[in-house]
Amino acid sequence: MKARPVLCKRMSVEEWRAFDARMPAAIYTARPAWGLAWAQTFPAFRPWPVLCGLPDGRSVIVPLLRSRGRLGWTQCAGMPWGEPTMFLDHGGAEADPDAARAAFVALQRYCDSLELTLWPLGKIRALRVSSRCTHGEISAIDLSNGVNVALAGMDGKFRRMAGQAERRGVRCEKAVSEDAVVVYYAMLEASARRWGLERPTISLELFRNVIAYGGADAEIWFAYFQGRPIAGGVVLFGRQEMYFWTAAMYGEFSTLRPSNALNVALIKHACDRGMHWYNLSSSSGLVGVERFKDGLGARRVQFTTYRSERGSYAFYNAVRAALSRTRQR
Repeated sequence: MKARPVLCKRMSVEEWRAFDARMPAAIYTARPAWGLAWAQTFPAFRPWPVLCGLPDGRSVIVPLLRSRGRLGWTQCAGMPWGEPTMFLDHGGAEADPDAARAAFVALQRYCDSLELTLWPLGKIRALRVSSRCTHGEISAIDLSNGVNVALAGMDGKFRRMAGQAERRGVRCEKAVSEDAVVVYYAMLEASARRWGLERPTISLELFRNVIAYGGADAEIWFAYFQGRPIAGGVVLFGRQEMYFWTAAMYGEFSTLRPSNALNVALIKHACDRGMHWYNLSSSSGLVGVERFKDGLGARRVQFTTYRSERGSYAFYNAVRAALSRTRQR
């Protein structure tokens, strides 16, 4: 008997939020708050969670965002900017690899174009499907053995610098003021200028929306010196992972080592919240950032992004590219 095909259908945002309320995904970027914040910031996108019904009766939910193409193409990403999504089973846990692979193959037929990044700290490291792949790397700390083990895994010099910052009067706390987003963004703008950029790669509007939709699972933290915030970061919570999404510091205070103190405080906070992982994200090939994370005791973990296009969509793009080249002659 011929096996039944995997059936894909879009879930409503209300259904997705109700599902997440019962069992939040392990990572923030696979949760409705992330999709809603992104869509609020970028009107070309809308949340597009897909329910894949498998032939054996099981189901897999894949949180995605769909971009609104002018010709109605189904262009989906999980998630934009290379942020990961997950294959979730009916209980909100990560689906098994075979179910995830079947769902991905079905999504390749359902979507005209599909880009999907796997959560690097999950159990699904490779889908073994026909698709173009690229690879990247994050740094992460395993918190499953508790805060003392995590802190013991740090380089001794890193710990001493964190202690030195505390003795000099650096204090780290979660921000509670309504203007915390603006205060943090000013710090990020200063950091961007120090890195040779005109402006931060993340807009103030996206920060506002992530904090607004995230509620208790999106926090801004500051390292303070003499009452002034001198370093900070935004952390996002899933059920198993705290994601250090973005960090900034005023360069003139670097000798106080506020980033060392801030990361120690965040590790303790993540453990208090029962997190399994502290995800420090990608270092984008910056040697100094990689060295800092290594000193923190983080290990480097590779991730994979899969991309595929249906034949009709690939042909459409090829024609557009050819016409563009013709006009430029």
